[in-house]
Amino acid sequence: MKYHLLATVSSLALISAASAADLLAYPTKAPPAVIAPSWTGPYVGLNGGVAWHRAKADLEFIFPAGPVRDTESARDTATGATFGGQIGYNWQFDNFVYGLEADLNWVDGDGSATAELIQFVEYSTEMSWLATVRGRVGMLISPPTLLYVTGGLAVGRIRNTTVWSGPVPFSLVDHRTRTGWTVGGGIEHRLAPNWTVKAEALYVDLGRMSESNPLEFISYRGSFRNTAVVGRIGLNRTW
Repeated sequence: MKYHLLATVSSLALISAASAADLLAYPTKAPPAVIAPSWTGPYVGLNGGVAWHRAKADLEFIFPAGPVRDTESARDTATGATFGGQIGYNWQFDNFVYGLEADLNWVDGDGSATAELIQFVEYSTEMSWLATVRGRVGMLISPPTLLYVTGGLAVGRIRNTTVWSGPVPFSLVDHRTRTGWTVGGGIEHRLAPNWTVKAEALYVDLGRMSESNPLEFISYRGSFRNTAVVGRIGLNRTW
């Protein structure tokens, strides 16, 4: 009887050990790896911010009766709001992101300045809209955050006005679409798989243009340079 009992206990112990070994050897499934969303793909969005429109005018007046030549200069900086939208496409290679972006913004940037030498010459300038087409190159400093630089073509609607309030008042207006360049940089962060938020700053140079308007009593030449600094934030929907 004693030997039968010992044999039974030994058998139970061996069965328990084998079961425990089977449990330890049973493979467990590892949790799936978290894959960060790719930056490759199209996007559209809205942006808003502040634009500092800066202008410089070199004005020359020639009075044929003299002849007398007078050269004036005026500078003006106007601060206003800007609002618009953008569309673009990104390509991601490892930690680098390349892309193209186009935007169109309304700009409330107008102001006036008095010429430095004679007080009856007033110069005013206005930027009503601004559009850019830019390339972007950036690096991911973490999977959801991108630092980038950008640059390309800039197009804006500019109005430069010169008012002469002397003995024979007159005003001359140059209102045209100007083409130049822009450069800047920013940071963009992924809030969710299909949403990003960005903050960027751009320097815009719309070049220098000249205007010449001979009148009966005076010849006028104007040279204008219009630039801007734009700071804005934006929200993008990606696919």
